[in-house]
Amino acid sequence: MGYVSSLSSTVEAYEPLTTSGGVSFSGLGNGTDFSEIIDAIIDSESYQLESYEDQKDEYEYCIDLMEQLSDAIDDFNDVLDDMDEPDEFYSMVAEVSDDQVEVDADGEAEPGIHTIIVNQLALNDVWVNTGTAYDSEESVVATEATSLTVEFGGEEITVDVSAGTTLEGLVSAINGSVDARDKFEASIMDDGDSSYLVLKSCDAGADNTLTITGTGSLTGMTVDGFANTQTGQNSQIKVDGFPPGDDDWIERDSNSIDDVISGLTFSLKDTTDGDTLQVSVEYDTDDMYDKIVEFQESLNAIIEDIQILTGRTSTTDDEDSDEETYTVDSYALDIVYNNIKSILSSSALGFTRYDEETGGDYYNALSQIGFHTDTDEDSDTYGQLLLDEDELEDALDTDAEAVASLFAARAEGESDSQDFQVISVIDGVTGAGEHSVEYTVSGGALVSAYIDGEEATVDGWTILATSGDARGLYLSVGSADDGDYEGTARVKQGKIGELSDSLDAVTNAETGSLTILINHYEESVTSLDNQIYNEEKRLDAMETSLERKYAALDALLATYDAQSSTLTSLIEAL
Repeated sequence: MGYVSSLSSTVEAYEPLTTSGGVSFSGLGNGTDFSEIIDAIIDSESYQLESYEDQKDEYEYCIDLMEQLSDAIDDFNDVLDDMDEPDEFYSMVAEVSDDQVEVDADGEAEPGIHTIIVNQLALNDVWVNTGTAYDSEESVVATEATSLTVEFGGEEITVDVSAGTTLEGLVSAINGSVDARDKFEASIMDDGDSSYLVLKSCDAGADNTLTITGTGSLTGMTVDGFANTQTGQNSQIKVDGFPPGDDDWIERDSNSIDDVISGLTFSLKDTTDGDTLQVSVEYDTDDMYDKIVEFQESLNAIIEDIQILTGRTSTTDDEDSDEETYTVDSYALDIVYNNIKSILSSSALGFTRYDEETGGDYYNALSQIGFHTDTDEDSDTYGQLLLDEDELEDALDTDAEAVASLFAARAEGESDSQDFQVISVIDGVTGAGEHSVEYTVSGGALVSAYIDGEEATVDGWTILATSGDARGLYLSVGSADDGDYEGTARVKQGKIGELSDSLDAVTNAETGSLTILINHYEESVTSLDNQIYNEEKRLDAMETSLERKYAALDALLATYDAQSSTLTSLIEAL
């Protein structure tokens, strides 16, 4: 039997070598049709071929569903990646008591009240050739080749001007100059009667000023003819009363200031004339609510895809439908499905239950903010994550920060002991959850330490986990009293990060369980192609053999029929 390697990416269809179509039967007086007999025999022998083809159709169907699921998981992970850290999940909104200033807040902003005073706006440096009023932009300003020289930032920049250049052409020459680009630009100001050349620094600020140092033989232009109509200056503000001196100001060369208070961008529109504006920053719970709903809807789509693929639910509500559907009976997919369910129902990694006396995390499970799984098997949303909108709104109103932390906390280290503190953890390396810490202080020195039962590195009064799930956990010991100490360090991870990490492992291009399963099915399809090829070859050989046998029988019977006719004629003649 022929064989096609299962490593082959393409299996060619078998090309029959049968003489079918080239063999004909003369037929007998009794009407025997050997073609029908042969077709019936081949049809009865084709059950294995049909089984292979049906199985191939099923596998290809399942591969397509699994690839769609893999793509859907990747898309879902893209959604999660945009909200898997606190500053991405937090949504802040800022309101200002007057319109001289606009304030934008991002996830790094802290809720609270700020004040701002705007003493002056940042301005560009502007020079206008007031010494000459030209009739129009078409007026010639250079009867011979010459140049315009401008000093900017201690650098002298020369713009060459050709003979016959008009005012409009001079503007183009200046704006097209490589040396002048991004430093200053030219334009034409028209007061309704005449046109004037304008030079302006590209950026505002006291350091972005220019000086006209030479006009060559430009018609109607002299250095003294340029007036500094607007002097470049910095913006000046006080934020939260700082700096305290009456004549002291925070200065920037822009009216958009984003480096004074983390997470806030001040857009200055006007001076406040000495008045103090109030800026209120608070959580944008409406936007956070929308993100949570997006998370729920995207997750439910993944859950439904897995349910359909594993036969937990049907793609059609019509029980009498003739539409062929297949499912994947895979332990790996069952693990993926159950793992998602476990993540949704369990407490967040590294979180502790809240207690009024000892503190903790106000929310540590999705069930506390209005989520639950639909357990009604007759429901259209069976197995999916349902949301009580009122409970979620109450949770956001009560403690929006705790809700955001439940979803988006990432690599946040905390200690449950007063004797040591978490300095840092390594995101993606240090495992989320609880880590047991044991150490010994002897002779006024930290002499040994163990984290999760594995020896850790000691350096002065610090402890570093260098192996195991806690690798990268860095602690600082505060107590110098001799003795043996123990406690718990926690690394917090929100539900988004936990779910994202879990699904990343499912679709990993090399080790992902779904990837491996798809590869297994693809190898099975290749194997079935080999079996189909060989079965078609066997049936073709059988058909050829049957045609030859029945052709010989047909010829023999035709001979007997002829002899019978001859004998009959002879008998009748006697």
